[in-house]
Amino acid sequence: MFLYFGMEIYLIRHTTPAVERGICYGFSDIDVAPTFESEAARIKGLMPTKPMDVYASPLQRCSKLATYLYGSGFTTDRRLMELNFGDWEMQRWEDMGPDALQKWMDDFVYTRVPNGESYEDLYQRALEMLNEVISKGRDAVLVTHSGIIRALLAHVSGTPLEKSFDRRTEYGRIACLEAENNQIEIVFYNS
Repeated sequence: MFLYFGMEIYLIRHTTPAVERGICYGFSDIDVAPTFESEAARIKGLMPTKPMDVYASPLQRCSKLATYLYGSGFTTDRRLMELNFGDWEMQRWEDMGPDALQKWMDDFVYTRVPNGESYEDLYQRALEMLNEVISKGRDAVLVTHSGIIRALLAHVSGTPLEKSFDRRTEYGRIACLEAENNQIEIVFYNS
């Protein structure tokens, strides 16, 4: 991976979703919470107004934010979707049973959720997307999910995937990958 000198890639996590806490909802198309307008306005105030390529997960919690920020001037890409939790989608974490959860937690990087994917699967598609964006050599915005953002930040910082969840990615958080002096710096913006 090589970011062009002066290139910036903004990673924006979607705003708060309209889902009860404790529900597993990776690939599920959850709408945004009633706080969307105020959260989106804060994000918009932090983003530069220069021309950028914009990509978003097709899930409405991301595409609505991309629309708010950039109108129709963005491309959706399934590679930016959150982890596919397969049979666990829209289930309460506490109802999945300790054995199933423990097996996955013991090796969440490589263990696939039943009828879903592993974190490594997500990492590979996220990295493919990042490399494609970088190859264009233009500043870009990715409106996406915490799993994608954590995976990309782990890649850029050399953090093992199993440690990538140590990094917080709150709703509406912006991380920017900046290429300067042959190095990639990660800059966080509070929203």
